[in-house]
Amino acid sequence: MIYEDLLSFWIAYLLWEFLPTLSNNPFTKLSPIQVILFYLIKEFLFIFVLMVIRKKYILKFQGSHNIIEKFSLFLVFIFYITDLSVFGLKDWFYQYYYASLFILFWFLHYYLLFRFLTLHLSYHYLRFFLGLIIPFSILIFIDETLAYFRLSFTGQFLLSLLLILIIAPYIIIKIWPVKKLNDSFLKTHLNTFLEICKISFKDYLIIPSFGGKVFTAGVLGFLPPFKYLFFSSSLLNLLTIEEILAVVAHEIGHIKKNHGFLLLILLISFPILLLNSVYIFTLIFSQFFSTIEDIIEFLKSESVIYFEIGLSLFLIFLSILFFRYIFAYFLRNLEREADLYSLNLLGEARPITSALYKIGQATGQLFHKSWHHYGLWERIEFLRFAELNPSIIKQHSRRIRIFLLLWLMSNFILMFSFFYLEGISLREFLQILF
Repeated sequence: MIYEDLLSFWIAYLLWEFLPTLSNNPFTKLSPIQVILFYLIKEFLFIFVLMVIRKKYILKFQGSHNIIEKFSLFLVFIFYITDLSVFGLKDWFYQYYYASLFILFWFLHYYLLFRFLTLHLSYHYLRFFLGLIIPFSILIFIDETLAYFRLSFTGQFLLSLLLILIIAPYIIIKIWPVKKLNDSFLKTHLNTFLEICKISFKDYLIIPSFGGKVFTAGVLGFLPPFKYLFFSSSLLNLLTIEEILAVVAHEIGHIKKNHGFLLLILLISFPILLLNSVYIFTLIFSQFFSTIEDIIEFLKSESVIYFEIGLSLFLIFLSILFFRYIFAYFLRNLEREADLYSLNLLGEARPITSALYKIGQATGQLFHKSWHHYGLWERIEFLRFAELNPSIIKQHSRRIRIFLLLWLMSNFILMFSFFYLEGISLREFLQILF
């Protein structure tokens, strides 16, 4: 669920940045009271639809409402986009500093209602959710504050992002409902194992289950003073020491293979993809006109609303396409690389496959597919195959990095080409980018 939360807010932020507002829409001709009335109707409609979905489907079909949740999340974005473009909230907010913070909290009121009505809202979940969005909010606050005092400089956003990534783990553990691992027997095994692997953590943390039993482990942070290894209490109660160490080896694989950095670069490529796509979209659009004067005349006409709707739908489709297929492809294969690292480090597949099998049995999702991790049974079968064919381990790592490099190069080269066509120099291009 953490993946879905982070990606939803990332998409919401990018829609705020790139989504055009509709000009000449009928709401501009209404009185303020009429606009407020329509707006309240829209709010009640959103709540009503989610309540119907909850009553008719979610409560009736417990545990089998994945498609319903996706549809509900789709509704969240539809109503959010309606606010930005149709009701003109983007134009209204955009004139003020810290507008990005306000608009993200505006998205939050839809998102939390969605979570509450799909049975995922609890006190622990709220604390987890808050821990995820506060570092992101601080990043926006820093960026907007520098702009307010006219202290902007080349690379400020990347520098602010680096700062937040360093201190975010400390902020998160102060908000998350975590406690330190007190099991001295397990801590001794973890210390010994990590010492052999030449890696260290600030502490070992236990997170409670929320929204049902959660079987997970992970690494929080990049630098040793702010780097934590965490486990869910359910996972520790389910697995043996050997299986827990296999899971830890998987997490070490994420660190040793620099997966955090690779995913960060991949996320940064998304705005570049949007810019490239918008340029291509407008380039194709301009081909339907003979002269620049014709384009200007069209943009001033009431028919421009169709262009704006088309561009908005195109950006939404592109966002879904990127995260559901491109980002998910790399996410799944980096997860597979971490599995292979555990296999290679331990010398056998049995400990990690046994852990995955137990998790699948406990959750009832052994044969379920996963868009971001591969299904548990898929992972087990691939590990068994790789154990018999060790050459796959290096081949997989090499292939995923080649694909990532090709993806990044194609986006950067395409973007630079468009900037070059517009007469923007390499130096100006780098200043805009960084």
